[in-house]
Amino acid sequence: MFCKVYSALCLGIEGRIVRVEADMSSGLPTFQIVGELSAEVRESGARICTAMRNSGFPLPPKRYLINLAPADFRKSGTGFDLPVAVALLSCVEDISPKFFENSIFIGELGLNGRLVPVKGILPMVSQAKKDGFCNCFVPAENAEEAAIVSGMRVFGAATLNEVVRHLRGEKEIPAQYCRGTEKVCRDRKYPMDFGDICGQEAAKRCMEICAAGHHHLLVVGPPGSGKTMMAERLPYILPEMAFEEQVIVTKIHSAAGRLKPGSGLITCRPFRSPHHSVSDKVLIGGGAVPIPGEISLAHGGILFLDEFAEFSRSAIEALRQPLEAGEVFIHRVRGDYCFPAKPLVVAASNPCPCGYYPDRNRCRCTPAQIQKYMSKISGPVMERLDLCVYIRRVDYRHMKGRTAALDSRQLYEGVERAYQIQRERFSGCGIQYNSEMKGQMLEKYCCLDGESQRFLGKIYEKFHLSARIYQKILKVARTISDLEGSFNIRMEHVAEAVGYRLPDETYGGSLWD
Repeated sequence: MFCKVYSALCLGIEGRIVRVEADMSSGLPTFQIVGELSAEVRESGARICTAMRNSGFPLPPKRYLINLAPADFRKSGTGFDLPVAVALLSCVEDISPKFFENSIFIGELGLNGRLVPVKGILPMVSQAKKDGFCNCFVPAENAEEAAIVSGMRVFGAATLNEVVRHLRGEKEIPAQYCRGTEKVCRDRKYPMDFGDICGQEAAKRCMEICAAGHHHLLVVGPPGSGKTMMAERLPYILPEMAFEEQVIVTKIHSAAGRLKPGSGLITCRPFRSPHHSVSDKVLIGGGAVPIPGEISLAHGGILFLDEFAEFSRSAIEALRQPLEAGEVFIHRVRGDYCFPAKPLVVAASNPCPCGYYPDRNRCRCTPAQIQKYMSKISGPVMERLDLCVYIRRVDYRHMKGRTAALDSRQLYEGVERAYQIQRERFSGCGIQYNSEMKGQMLEKYCCLDGESQRFLGKIYEKFHLSARIYQKILKVARTISDLEGSFNIRMEHVAEAVGYRLPDETYGGSLWD
């Protein structure tokens, strides 16, 4: 007897359909799985046979051969248990194969026959929909995630018995469908408010520009000056994600195994804050079977790199290409992988090893030590950060007397207005933010008057700016003008943008040289 069932696996954040072919023949009892397998797939035979026996479906003593096709790529993961069991039951004529052609089966089996959730369900079901499948059988904990795919009937089962009874027509599993993409209007909450931060109005302004145009930011300041507090509040002034963004973010977290069982679409922008001891592979992504790293898990949200100068040199340098391209490319002998990586990167650093420079009453670091500390962040990485702001300790008068300050609601309203302007400007252009402009777009949308051109020309020559920094100044000036509601970029917008890129005299230029 021969039977064919369809399943899938997750490669990167994309799914790939796999044919599960089962053959039963006479001879000495054996159970063999072939088809370029990883260790977890190769050892699944004993688990599947035990789960079937404990579910009341013992296999007769025959020769069983399972082929996972096509055999030109490696099969990994634990989601092939359910399709193999269904194919075997069809071979022994316990299940009719008439429903198999338009159905896909994914799930791991426990020894008692229960279905265990697996990672990467959303990418696999999305690919199945593209390939014409209309039914999918998954563990009950994965059903909410699978139901994100529009047009797919999702059957979430708790046990192998439930799947078999459904396929026999004895007891149908209720189907789940996509709930639609309509937005639910609700009052915006600010559990962490910029209004809680005393002083630091200039830094808040920089945060607003950073959020409005999706500009990467470096904040330098002594301990306790509010760097982390501001970064933690930044996600709450970003507009809500569109449905397409939510699906991509959910795919990334699903492929990385970061979705909790029973969870569905991710609707909140992610905030990732890896420890400074993180390796470059964890930060960027990798592994024998590559999975998304922290920069991809933060896609569409915030990647906060606290104590930036304490990160390893290899981890910092690994950020070069992703910050420029918005994607992470990982090459392996068995294939190439591409992960989206467009977070808003916010880095925070102390100004010196002790953290208190330029306060010479507390700082005892030598100029050489300060230079060595800040030089851990290389020039090419610095050039890929659009904004830099230095903040000082909060004065006592700000701590004692709370004056009217910018809060998160005010900042959000300004950022939302700037987002609307950018949506209209870049409609049909394939980009969303001012920071993504390149080439002719810069010439079209970042025109300067004569006075602004002369001013920027003098700055360019005096400080020997690179072409990349020059373009970033124009993009930041465009965002500042959007926040002001100005169609044209004026002199004051350019001057403010320049102030976020010039060397800080506190460091004698060491911050950017």
